[in-house]
This record gives sequence, structure tokens and C-alpha cells, in this order.
Amino acid sequence: MARLDEHTSLIVVKEGSKLHIKIYYSRDGIKRYKTKVYVKDKAQFTKDKGFKKNNALNPSSFQDDKKKLDELQLKIETIIEDFEREHLVKPTAAQLDSLLTNFKGKSQKSYTYISDYLSEYTSGFDEKPRNSKSVVRALDSALTQFWAYKNRQYYFNEIDEKFIGDFIDFLLFYKPKRLSDNIIVAKPKHRLSEPVSFDAHFGMNNNTLLKRLDALRSFIKWVINEKKLSTDYNNIKDALRKSIRDYNLTEYSNVEFAFREMSEVRLLASNNFEDSIKDDYYPELIDSVEKLKGVSRDVLIRAKDYFLVSVLTGNRVSDLRAIKKHHIGLGKQTAKKTKGQFLLNSNESVVKLLQKHNFDMNMSDSKYNKCIKVFLKQFYRDFLKQEDKLVYITERRGKYEQVKQVVYFNLASSHSGRRSFATIAYHSGTKTKRSIMQFTGHTSEKEFDKYIQLAPEEDIKDFADLMSI
Repeated sequence: MARLDEHTSLIVVKEGSKLHIKIYYSRDGIKRYKTKVYVKDKAQFTKDKGFKKNNALNPSSFQDDKKKLDELQLKIETIIEDFEREHLVKPTAAQLDSLLTNFKGKSQKSYTYISDYLSEYTSGFDEKPRNSKSVVRALDSALTQFWAYKNRQYYFNEIDEKFIGDFIDFLLFYKPKRLSDNIIVAKPKHRLSEPVSFDAHFGMNNNTLLKRLDALRSFIKWVINEKKLSTDYNNIKDALRKSIRDYNLTEYSNVEFAFREMSEVRLLASNNFEDSIKDDYYPELIDSVEKLKGVSRDVLIRAKDYFLVSVLTGNRVSDLRAIKKHHIGLGKQTAKKTKGQFLLNSNESVVKLLQKHNFDMNMSDSKYNKCIKVFLKQFYRDFLKQEDKLVYITERRGKYEQVKQVVYFNLASSHSGRRSFATIAYHSGTKTKRSIMQFTGHTSEKEFDKYIQLAPEEDIKDFADLMSI
């Protein structure tokens, strides 16, 4: 139960010709709250150890003034006590000021958890397209894991530079991958001295983190606008910018897997390779332990054909799932992500692959990504005998950068089919960017240029051969 004078005290401050009683609070700053209650003599107030009728500027309204004074001080004491009970520390002067501003009376909590708003925000995306939904769900998961890591909840008006900095630090180095939101296990084994080495089971790179912060920014704006909060968004925006600058969160590009020649794609599509595909395994992280999971030859062939359709059409994964027979006749589709129309390669090669699987190209993203690496491993290692193709890749987390060599085909993912379409068409030298973009669905050449800059080591070799004398 909150008590008067527990965390605050009454002081008298001279304002013009009047002596004003104010409620004083101090922690990492000072706040003096106006009461609009006045006394005759400051020394007498100190001697009386409080507000007495004989010292009231207007004795006839003493009872009303005393009640008003006590109620305001008790309200502030209650806010401080509730905050301390939740966080095991008293609020700073700035936090108390924000909490008091948002206080809504005894019938309602004086402040609200971020999670309360987040629950309503995420539910509003249930009926929206998959891509929009996934961004919000990723933010929800990141925040939920952050609260579990900190072993506490946060109030919305605690979103400040410290909160943002702690959240960024967690996402960079401590967020566990592919675990349930409520489980925080083990400790990451990063080495942040040279040579830098990141624990692949924890954290995320700058590119992914910046997407999470964009989603956080959208969520904060929604709360402030939808709930008519008095929170100053500009202060939060400035804190985000400062944190991004202080943590050196800059975007970067990397080598991505893509076929550059149709001759490679034809070998992947050949009956000889399909006949060579065998049952295999892929690694799966289960409760932070990597285990091998079996995958059948039939599933690998299905994933391989799915990938080939992506290479031949330039489709996003979400649009591959949506291909129907009438799209073949039309030669065009409407993108799930952008709602814009794009051209669809409907030649005999594409139709045969689709008919082989009765136009059913469904497979979960997670399984599809794992199967791609497995059949490409068999393609490069067992069929082409080229398992030693290595490339350097970088990973940036804040100011830290890890550089390592990886097997090229291990970089392949569900996006690699579309990248291959764009890269093969571009390097053929016969297609303009705009003509290729009609199929890939890119709307700007700038984004398209990022998409096809995939193998700089090969570009270096090409130019070395070209520019020799």
C-alpha cells in the first residue's frame, strides 16, 4: 500500500509573490510537481513538517486544499510503488513524468505493457497477405524472446534510448534461433576479438536487424496514433536513429547462390541427375541441439522440380504456390506480395514440370530450403564432382565483421531460383533489365541491380580476362 512521503516529499517554492507547495521527487533527475496549494510562510511549513491550517494562504479552503494535496501525492506514490514492484527499482524522474502523464485513475492501470498493444497489433494482421504477416510475427517473436531474456515486461512509455539499445544488443548477439519464444537456453559463444567468430545459433546480422527495427517503428507509430497516446514519437525516432548510428548498423551485400549459365540448369534438370538422387539427411536444430533428419528421394526430386520451375519462371516462392492452369494460358500472374502483374514463362519445359506434380507446388519454406541444399550437394559433389567450390562471405553485426569461406551450394535458398533467372538472363547479354523485370516483378532498376550482383569473384575473373594485354 502506497504511503505519503514514502518516495516523495513536499517542498515550498517561491513563485512571484506566492509560496507554492510542490511534490519533490529525485532519481537520475529532479521533478517538482505543481499542486496549486499555497502557504503564508516557508519557515513555518518546515517547522510544522507539512501543510497546516494556520499556515494556509486561504484557511477557509484548507480541507479542500489538503485533500487535493494528499490525493496528488498519493497518486504519485502509487505509481512509484507499482513501478518498483514490477522492476525492482524506482522509476527515473523522466520515467515518472511519463507515467504520470499517462495515468488514467484507479479504475484502470496507470500504464500499459508493450505486450498488451502488441497482441492487438498482431491480431490485426491475421487476415493480411503472408508477407505482411510474417514481418509482424517476426517482431512479435523478437520482442517476446527479449522479455523472456530480461525476465520482465516493459511498459510502452519505457521505450527510450536505453530500451532500444538493450533490444538491439539482444538481437545482435543473444536471440536464440529456431527456439520457442519462451525458452532461453545456454550462452552464446561469440568471439568478438580478431578473428571475429559468431555463434550461428544466436543473434542476427545487420540487414535482418534493420528490418526488425523498421517493423518496431511501424508498431510504435500505430500505437501512438491508434491509442491517442501523448508519447512524443519524435523522441523515439531520434533514439532509434542514434542507436542505429551508435551500433554502426549499416546494410551490406554478400555473395548469393545463383546459376549463371543455362547449361548448368539443364544438367540439374537432366534424367541422369534425377536417376542419381538418393535418400539423404539434413541438419535440424531441436532444442539448441543439431540433429540429422532423413529426407526421401521422392521429396528431394519434388524440391528439385520446384526449384527448376522457379529458375525457369523467375517467380517468388509465394507465387510458385499460386500457379494454376489458367495462368499458363494467360502468360501472366498477379504477385502475392505486391499485387502487381508480371509475365509468366509458360513454355513446354515449365508445363511439363508443373504437370509432373499436378500443379501442386506446396512445400513448407523451412523444408524446401533444407532440401535445396541437399539436392544441390548431391548435384555438385556426386554428379558434377565439384564439391570444392568455395567462396568468401562476410557477416556484420554492429561494428563486428566475420569473414569465412563456405561451400558455394550451401548459400542456396528458396530465393536462388528467382536470382538464377535474373542472373542468367542478364549475363546472356541479349535481354534488357526492363524486359527481365517484367518476369521477376522488380519495380526499380536499383533493386534489380542488387539482385544480380551475386558472384563478384567471377566478375573479377571475367574482367581480368577481358582487360589483359
